[in-house]
Order: sequence, then structure tokens, then C-alpha cells
Amino acid sequence: MSYRVIAWLLAVVCLGACDRSPEGAPATAPGASAPRKAPVSPDLVSAVSGSRGAAAVDLKFALASRPEPGRAFDIELVVIPRDPAATIRVIVQNTDGLSITAGQEMTIPKGAEAGVAVAHRVSIVPARDGIFSLSAVALIDTEKSSVTRTFAIPVIVGEGVTPGELAPGVATPKTE
Repeated sequence: MSYRVIAWLLAVVCLGACDRSPEGAPATAPGASAPRKAPVSPDLVSAVSGSRGAAAVDLKFALASRPEPGRAFDIELVVIPRDPAATIRVIVQNTDGLSITAGQEMTIPKGAEAGVAVAHRVSIVPARDGIFSLSAVALIDTEKSSVTRTFAIPVIVGEGVTPGELAPGVATPKTE
């Protein structure tokens, strides 16, 4: 299977997770350190979670630019709280090949308006071409419970995976 097929399949999975319903409303942030409320852009993609059922949070993302090895790029995260009684802490975790240089954590305090998007920017520097997956772990605390929900954010850097990486030792046909 070629790296283009894998990249295509990953793109189809991500687009299948899209939810283009308009949510949230624009507002100004009350302070510099507070999360900023934001409208939900139709360009955002829903992050994939293995959890089933209703959750107290939704997470969407968009890449600000095409990721290239050694060049910093930003991921725009949008967290949509569903329970105003919850305090939500989101921690983004990198994998080998990606370094997080800013924005690894964010907190949405209890009392945040349900359904109103809160934007956050994460800066990443990829080390090499490849297909990677960041994890965004949402820790949701209320007076009655604590729940953790993990989201996957796929990132294709440069050319993705080369045919030699898929099947080491197999010669690839040359094209002219």
C-alpha cells in the first residue's frame, strides 16, 4: 500500500468525523490569561475519540498551515464544553517526531457557558516526514464525578510515509 493511499484513507477518516453544525457565538475574552471564546468555523474537523456516548466536551481542530519537517506550525483547537458545572483541563501530548513548543495545556473553569466554543492554539515542530497522531486528553471534573476523554488529532507531515518505510527492503518501481 502506498503512502498516498494511507494519507488518503487518513483524510477520509478525518473528514468522516466532521460535524459542520454551527455552534457557539463570538465573544471577547475577559482577560489575557483566560481562554478565548470563538465561533466554530466550518473548516474545523472533529477530533476522534474512542469514547462512546455523550460527553461533557467536544473538541475540534484545524491546521493553520501544511506541516513541513523542521518548520513550526499551529493547530487551532476549539473546545466546546457541554456541562457548565464542569472544570475542563485539556492536555495535548506529542508523539515521537513532533515537539510541542507552546500551548500544551488549557483550562476552562467551572461556569463556562455550555455550547460556546473556547479557542486555543498549540504550536508544533515536526522532526521528519510522516503520519503522526497527537493526543488531546480532556480531564472533566464536576462535584459528582471525574471523567477523562482522549481525542486523536492526525497530522501528516511533508510527504507522509514513503513506500520504503511501509515495506523495508522492497524495491519501488521508478517512474519517468
